[in-house]
Amino acid sequence: MLALACSALPAFAEALVGPGVGNADTLVSEGSKLFNRKDYAGASANLLKATRASPATLSTYLQLARASLLDKQLTRACYAYRVYLKASPDTPDRKKASAESDQCDRQLKMAKGQPPDPTPRYVELRATFFSTLEKGELVGVSGAAQALRQLVQEGFLGPELGEMASKLGAAVVAQADGIFKRVLALERVPTADLRAGRPLLEVAAEVGASPADAKARMAFFDGLSELAERGFAKAEPAFAEAAKADPSNKEYVFYRALALFQGGERFAALKALEADLKDDPRTQVLRVTVALGHSPENGAAELEKLLFTTRFPQDK
Repeated sequence: MLALACSALPAFAEALVGPGVGNADTLVSEGSKLFNRKDYAGASANLLKATRASPATLSTYLQLARASLLDKQLTRACYAYRVYLKASPDTPDRKKASAESDQCDRQLKMAKGQPPDPTPRYVELRATFFSTLEKGELVGVSGAAQALRQLVQEGFLGPELGEMASKLGAAVVAQADGIFKRVLALERVPTADLRAGRPLLEVAAEVGASPADAKARMAFFDGLSELAERGFAKAEPAFAEAAKADPSNKEYVFYRALALFQGGERFAALKALEADLKDDPRTQVLRVTVALGHSPENGAAELEKLLFTTRFPQDK
């Protein structure tokens, strides 16, 4: 299951939280090896990634704290100790970890050149995250996704990170799905909403919540955005990409044909529909349209066929 989750992550998205960051067990193992070799900086880097790959694994925070302490990264070490002690009140290592945390605090008070305590900054970013999440402001420079990115980039730790990623993932997938369903229901969806489709699904990838058909849907949103702005030459290959990524969804084929038709390529549009939607009523209508453009006689013949098959379908 872990391998499947990692392989489903689009290559362009840098994972923030979850299996896409890496295999947590492998990262911890490599971190332990580096720690034993006294490469504390390398150990810290691997263990930090492990906390993001699996935020609920508490022992990793203690290992990170110890590696950071020996690497002289005292602010990070003391913070990691506090995270561990807060999240694991009843573990066998608590007493020893508490003593180590006190020692870390003493060293930090005497040290020079250490960065300030990041906790106040984290409180601010967390508040921004939950406020924008509640308002449904998920993407963009002031959205919940950006607040989560900043938390990760600035070293925020704890099991709560996984919970926040899960909530954001559910929200962006739901919002993207809502836009997708409105399009298929033939609603007039604003171009701004169509343009938001890809960024929403990119955030889903970052937090390990990508739907199975994310690649197809992103290409579909790209095509819709271009189609809405009459960029037919760009819309057609985007819809073709969507159809290739998810052959089961024939609406992508229809929209590709629509882009071709609106771009003036009527015969190509009909050819695309007849290849995959031969018996679709929309294909039948396009046959009539193309035939009328060729000659009134051909148009009349195709229209007669359409009316006859509509009145007397073959399955009745």
